[in-house]
Amino acid sequence: MISKTVHISRIRKSRGQGFERDLVKRYRDVGWWSYRTGGNSAYLPDVMATNDETGELDVVEGKAGAKDHLYVDWDQIRRDIFLINGFKRYPNRRIVLAFKFLSKKRKGEGYERRKLREYYKLVPEEMWKKLEGQTISCHYERGCPVLPEYRPPFKVKGR
Repeated sequence: MISKTVHISRIRKSRGQGFERDLVKRYRDVGWWSYRTGGNSAYLPDVMATNDETGELDVVEGKAGAKDHLYVDWDQIRRDIFLINGFKRYPNRRIVLAFKFLSKKRKGEGYERRKLREYYKLVPEEMWKKLEGQTISCHYERGCPVLPEYRPPFKVKGR
């Protein structure tokens, strides 16, 4: 018998993986090459997307969940910085944090309905030193005011 804790962690993991697959599909639908790289367990970002025509590289950390806060640890951003520095061929390299807040939130024994929301944030190079060691938090209502907005090349859901 699977414990409740194991079951919940599998649900959380599948939410994130589903969001990553959706991001890959959305990038591909607008003509970018994109790939789900395996995420945290492989010490790689969740998604990499390139556009050779425009010289763009997006390294994406995707977080999805039903809570009011989603987080990205500094270790993940540090690994992304190391990775994009190896792709000098692309003049426009970005670290993107993608947050998806699901439309149902657990409340007591049932669920509370709310709007699906997605936030896309840049981690610009000039902020790397300032952010070092911090965990980035995104809130369902307020978003993530610490980081600038990123407008992805595809349609954003929940806007």
